[in-house]
Amino acid sequence: MRAPAESAALVLIVEDEFLIANDLGDILEAAGYQVLGLAESGAEARAIVAEARPSVVLLDIFLKGAETGIELAHWLNQQRIPFVFLSANLTDDVLAAAKVTEPYGFLNKPFRERDVLAALEIARYRHAHSQEAKLRQQQQTQMAVNEAIATLHDREQLCRAIATQVNQFVPINVLNLCLSQPEEQIFYWMLLRRTPQGTFERVRLPELLGPDTPAERLSMLAHPTAVELGERQGIFSGAAFETLSQEFSMARAIGETFGIQSMAFFPVVLQQRTFTSLQLGTTAAAGFTADDYAAISLIIPQIALALDNLLAYEELESRRQVKATELSVASAFRNGRDIAEIAPQVAAAISELLPLDLLSFYRVGRVLRHPSAMDATVGNLGGRFQLLPLEVIPQPESTEEAARLLDGLDSWLQRPLLNVGEAAAQARELNPVTRYYGNLLQLKSSMSVPIRLKDQPAIVLIVASKAAYAYTAKDLQLLQELAEQLAVALDNLLAYERIRLLSEQLEQEKTYLSEELKTSHNFEEIIGTSPALLAVLRGVGQVAPTDATVLLLGETGTGKELIARAVHNRSPRSARTMVKVNCAALPPQLMESELFGHEKGSYTGATERRIGKFELAHGSTLFLDEIGELPLELQAKLLRVLQEKEVERIGGKGPLRVNVRIIAATNRELAAEVAAGRFRADLYYRLNVFPLELPPLRTRPDDLLPLATYFLRKLSQKLGKPFTSIANASLQQIQHYAWPGNIRELENVLERAAILSAPPTLQLAAPLTPSAPARPEVKPMQDTMRDSILTALTQTNYRIRGPRGAAVLLGVKATTLEARMKKLGIPSRKETRTE
Repeated sequence: MRAPAESAALVLIVEDEFLIANDLGDILEAAGYQVLGLAESGAEARAIVAEARPSVVLLDIFLKGAETGIELAHWLNQQRIPFVFLSANLTDDVLAAAKVTEPYGFLNKPFRERDVLAALEIARYRHAHSQEAKLRQQQQTQMAVNEAIATLHDREQLCRAIATQVNQFVPINVLNLCLSQPEEQIFYWMLLRRTPQGTFERVRLPELLGPDTPAERLSMLAHPTAVELGERQGIFSGAAFETLSQEFSMARAIGETFGIQSMAFFPVVLQQRTFTSLQLGTTAAAGFTADDYAAISLIIPQIALALDNLLAYEELESRRQVKATELSVASAFRNGRDIAEIAPQVAAAISELLPLDLLSFYRVGRVLRHPSAMDATVGNLGGRFQLLPLEVIPQPESTEEAARLLDGLDSWLQRPLLNVGEAAAQARELNPVTRYYGNLLQLKSSMSVPIRLKDQPAIVLIVASKAAYAYTAKDLQLLQELAEQLAVALDNLLAYERIRLLSEQLEQEKTYLSEELKTSHNFEEIIGTSPALLAVLRGVGQVAPTDATVLLLGETGTGKELIARAVHNRSPRSARTMVKVNCAALPPQLMESELFGHEKGSYTGATERRIGKFELAHGSTLFLDEIGELPLELQAKLLRVLQEKEVERIGGKGPLRVNVRIIAATNRELAAEVAAGRFRADLYYRLNVFPLELPPLRTRPDDLLPLATYFLRKLSQKLGKPFTSIANASLQQIQHYAWPGNIRELENVLERAAILSAPPTLQLAAPLTPSAPARPEVKPMQDTMRDSILTALTQTNYRIRGPRGAAVLLGVKATTLEARMKKLGIPSRKETRTE
């Protein structure tokens, strides 16, 4: 037995008996192996491996020196080098210890040449295939992690998904994700711990440190120093973990609270300039191993991609919120009569963008000089923004003291200020006004920006929060941008026309932003960016390249045909036209001909041969709309076509092979139809390969404005009316209506309004009110009787007579049932088999 010459495998022999080692070397060289060397001890073997890596090692269990073969075997395992043990007489204890090292075989002395060569070949084969299996497992893990986290746009959900995926192949007790953007002075961390049920829940600072923790330590953990944010990496166990706990306050807190004994740090490199670290902890005394660290490192690129997607989504969402806030602020100034009425609305709008417990406008130079010196100050009281009183503020004892406070305050506030931490405490004690409101609402951080009118700082806008570190430099920049918008509004508070023009301009910007969002997220002809719709579109993207059957479920008017076209257009069959069949539009006697076709003369009225829809869709996609309306007798024939991939025309002489991809749609609950016996279970399972549930419009409030804008532009072109906007009152109705008819109802309502409205503003023709409940459908008696008989036959497997027959189930005589079946044209089981 000889190894292939081209393999040129390197073999290291570790044997302290020279004659045995020499004989083994002769056997191997004669068989075409290359002997890397002969080692008598573990130290010699390590030195040889350092020079060249062997393909396999022949290792004597008993060696000279302090190190045994079993100890060396553990080291070879760490190096991922396969080995075969050489032994003479083994005791049970030695054999048990040798098995723990997971050798690739045993050779007993004296050796036969064929046994040595066979053991080597088996060891090499097992090692190669184990490495291949590990590689496949790593690739599957990476794909699973990518599918689980790539599309999540919520920080906590993303961290939970990461923790769940990591815990599947490396058990962890805590996960901490730290992300810092130093240029924007933004830092946040997300700490999760594993519950006894195996899930992960978020841990917040008071829970981590206890309710009596000093505020200084809370702020230190919430905003660590640059030294603590250093890009650590590697495993920290034992003494290394003790050192880490002394340098990194978060690690110390995690260890003290949850009993963590080992942590692993993974730097995550993102496209933006950030300091991002994934930190894992375990309570196991052994801690993390090098293999654990290597396994987790494989999914770090997927985690980085998910974080990049999250930051990009948050940036886009932030821009959308800024635009929405600008529009709300502009609306407040447009509809309000004075600053006291406008300020609560402005505060409510800004609170959607920033944490807010107080908002104040005041004119520079008037603080403390007049009873109404604060133009307007509103506070968050019980979840509502209300004007706060000024009468109880303690006034300075003298005019000179008031002037001194005023001069210092005015000069201080005429530039952008960010007050968090110690700076916030100093600002709170600056004068009686800030001290009063700070104590009234327990404010701990604030920002202020001057609003410039005619290039002079005339009004100061202040926002404050109860949170200690509520604002960042990026928030201050955002507030400055809002201040620019407020400057225009305040300067034109009494000029209604200019305010109206500004509102229209902002409305156009909002529309433009909506169009941008639609352009960047649109999928075929589908409008919308809501999470429910995006989940459907992700499913379309996954299933479209395959030939899997797709079942579209959802209420009427949700756009099932558009989704079907999207699946087809993104499939390899898109070069051919998708064929559509409405199963509810034709009577049962014509549906079979519509689907499968017929030959000339096959029945009365068949004056020419007709090609069925299955043949027409050969090589393409067949869309079966309203599949739930298909009669039971046709369901059996459709099932046969799906199983056999062949059809037979009515009156035809033989089956025809077809290659058709099926997309079915229904607004019925097919599972309930199966339970009621109105739909075949086997057909349901055949269709339900890849179900997609289309969300109703009432669950997609974010998509109402883009859809209305799209239909408005479409109707303008269709009717020749230049509509540019929708009236605010009509828009409010559209956004608060439940839309039982979904997108179809929305389009019809807008078309009716467009016909009756005069450009450029569209107004609804009538108020949107819920329609009366639909009356139950009444079928002809023959159809009802036919459905009942078919249901009974399906449940009894077409058995008519006997205690378990359909006649007993229907409560009639067997002869009566057979007569009615013959009258209604329902075939018996025998006739069905003949057909």
